[in-house]
Amino acid sequence: MAGATYPHILLVVPRLNIGGAESYVATTAVALARRGYQVTVASWGGQLAARLKDEGIRHYLVPIRLNSYLASWWLYYIIKKHNISLVHANSAAAGAAALKACRRLNIPLVYTAHGVFGYNRQEMELVHVDKIICVSNFVRQRSLAIGIPPERLVTIYNGIDLTKFVPQPERTLLVRREYGLQATDFVLGIVSRIKNLKAKGHEDMLQLLAKYSGRQTPNWRLLVVGKGKGEVELKREAKRRGLGDKICFAGHQTDVPQIMQAMDVVVLPSDFETFGLVLAEAMAMGKPVITYAVGGTPEAIEDGVTGYLVPKGDIDVLYERINRLYTDPQLRNRMGQNGITRVRKMFDSEKMMEQIIAVYDELLPVKPTSNV
Repeated sequence: MAGATYPHILLVVPRLNIGGAESYVATTAVALARRGYQVTVASWGGQLAARLKDEGIRHYLVPIRLNSYLASWWLYYIIKKHNISLVHANSAAAGAAALKACRRLNIPLVYTAHGVFGYNRQEMELVHVDKIICVSNFVRQRSLAIGIPPERLVTIYNGIDLTKFVPQPERTLLVRREYGLQATDFVLGIVSRIKNLKAKGHEDMLQLLAKYSGRQTPNWRLLVVGKGKGEVELKREAKRRGLGDKICFAGHQTDVPQIMQAMDVVVLPSDFETFGLVLAEAMAMGKPVITYAVGGTPEAIEDGVTGYLVPKGDIDVLYERINRLYTDPQLRNRMGQNGITRVRKMFDSEKMMEQIIAVYDELLPVKPTSNV
């Protein structure tokens, strides 16, 4: 609307590297800015900060996890300097720092719960924010179970930018060549921060490839996307188990849609997920997905339609489901197309933004108005 005056939103997250909360913040910031909102982001930086800069979004370096007290006062300064109307925090550390600043200035605070509450005192303080966005009904039910009032909770699924996640099958071979992968390879992709070997299922994939080796997985390759503290150990374990020729390490990638184009199937055998944003991203790219049935993953995918849910830790069933897709290219294609349809229906970032803005409007005393 020409001449409209929009509120100034401050988004807070510990870092801006690849991850569910980080991608969520970047997507939200860009979408708000394109709608005319004033947007500022506070974090300790990371690769996604460059995307914000390209969009002309102001970014402040704030030590969210290093020093909560200092972070709180720095956020206070940012809020005062830019006349921030509302703060939207992501992660317990960001929420705790923002809560102190918002209380001092009496402005609303929205907190997106990418995880579940109740692990420590800091997280429990966040029950006092003005509104809690749950990324899945699983998170909402867990929040209700510890006594958070239902009127303070709203479920809004993570959204995918469908202008960015666009299948380009004609580029598959070109992307594969960049990583030494062949046209005839059956490429499994795991896209995640490598915190350790267990959290996102890297260890389980090593076990699977070691157990089902040789003729059972003749041309299978695992494309590992991401970095983290567990990367060195993962490479060491892959070498120790004789899987050097089976695994390709792509490191950190900011263009996730591009590298997903090289994959036939995306796997996420995580120990726990509140939703699993990468599952929706993979479906948007037309890739079948296979994940353990933990936390909110049954809300992300439709078992037997867009991919498969596997009992947690069951390597044999995990192999059987992957092998089913390996031996049936038509099934892969059908599930991929079903995934695209599901994302467009349920996980479009446009729908997510409409719901997020509705939360903002509920808390803000002044709505966007026209100067014309």
